[in-house]
Amino acid sequence: MSYYKYFICFSVFFVGSFAFDKRLLLNDPDVMTELKGLSLEVQTLKQKSFQLEHDLAQKSADVTQMKQKLATTTQELANNKLELTKNKLELSTIKQSMVTSNSVVGSVYTRWGREDCPSNGTELVYSGIAGGGWYGYTGSAVNYVCLPHHPEFIKGDSSGGDATIYGAEYQTNYFGQGLYDNDVPCAVCRAVGKSSVHMIPGKINCYGNWHQEYYGRLAANANTHKAGSEYVCVDHVAQFREGGGSNANGKLFFKVGAKCGSLPCPPYYDMAPMSCVVCSK
Repeated sequence: MSYYKYFICFSVFFVGSFAFDKRLLLNDPDVMTELKGLSLEVQTLKQKSFQLEHDLAQKSADVTQMKQKLATTTQELANNKLELTKNKLELSTIKQSMVTSNSVVGSVYTRWGREDCPSNGTELVYSGIAGGGWYGYTGSAVNYVCLPHHPEFIKGDSSGGDATIYGAEYQTNYFGQGLYDNDVPCAVCRAVGKSSVHMIPGKINCYGNWHQEYYGRLAANANTHKAGSEYVCVDHVAQFREGGGSNANGKLFFKVGAKCGSLPCPPYYDMAPMSCVVCSK
């Protein structure tokens, strides 16, 4: 019985030892196959690890480059903001200079038949009463003038004179209903920012980019009177001076008609009432 037990124990030990040794044999086909598989997996993992490290390094470089670009863009944006602020300041200075320049530049004209100036950026210098030389005097001054409401005189000067100046009257209702024999008001206006002013007879609109100050009807002294006169433009909405309705004559405003002959007809036609416009630029 003891021998049998010993044999069994020895057999188990021998078989176990043989199995243990078999697992350690490197020339075992199964072991070799398993090792090759593990080697391939390790190689694959190394390649993946290398690729990951390469990708990570590339992304890190990309991030660094993006940070540099962002810093550059931020600096450029700051420079652009600074430049924009500078340009706005320069533009504001230019605008202020233009406003100042426009307030300095201006051209003066007389608006006949009104005591106010057009509401188009034109300023009133003063309002007054139209006047001039007596309509029948051969030596009368030719021009119409705008006399102020509040005259000033030099003290010590003696009265009298060989030339005279009178107020002016409408001698027709052509310039407006109820104006006959009434005194003519006037206004001296300054076209702010405009260096030139011109009256155009026969037009109610200005040429090109010229600016209309006002338009109306052409006036002058009558052909049959001895005194000469200039042509002036009476506003199309003419008014009269209050309290000046008596027939006192003086410098007179008459209707002007176009006369065919040396004046071509057409485009004019005989005794057509002449319009006028005052333009500035």
